[in-house]
Amino acid sequence: MPRLLLAIVIGGLAGLAFGVTKNPLSLPGHKAVLWIVPVLTVRWVYGCWGSGIVGAMAAAVVAMTFGEAIAGPRMFLPLVLLAGAALEATVAIARGWRLRWWAALPLAALGGLVANVLCFVHRLVGPWHARHSVLNIPGPGGFLLSFAMFGLMSGLIAAALAGFILGARKKP
Repeated sequence: MPRLLLAIVIGGLAGLAFGVTKNPLSLPGHKAVLWIVPVLTVRWVYGCWGSGIVGAMAAAVVAMTFGEAIAGPRMFLPLVLLAGAALEATVAIARGWRLRWWAALPLAALGGLVANVLCFVHRLVGPWHARHSVLNIPGPGGFLLSFAMFGLMSGLIAAALAGFILGARKKP
């Protein structure tokens, strides 16, 4: 199977998981783990240029068919494109610097953080409908912090998973 097609399939499955999972944590941005981890891991393991962007867009489109939105309504799909580009740049930099997976953990965390914060931006454009505060921080600040924490965690998980997969491949 071509690598880009694999990224589309994995992104679509991530979008399916995102679309059918119903808010178990009630924290803003927590579903980033469901789409950032698979998309970033596939990009890291297979190294196919563009698979981060294509996987993120596939996840967003499939999630929308199930009534969920990664970055808000359809008009904010370019934010998902930018989030995929952030994931793409993360791996490109790590591979360009020839970093091992454990040395790339901070970079992966930053890439996940940027990707999820980009998906938060749509909340700043429309009317603010905060039902609760996050960590006793009311308004957009608490939500931004929550999105940032889950993005950071997603990047760390993806880098560790990719390192595990790549390490398992090298052993006879």
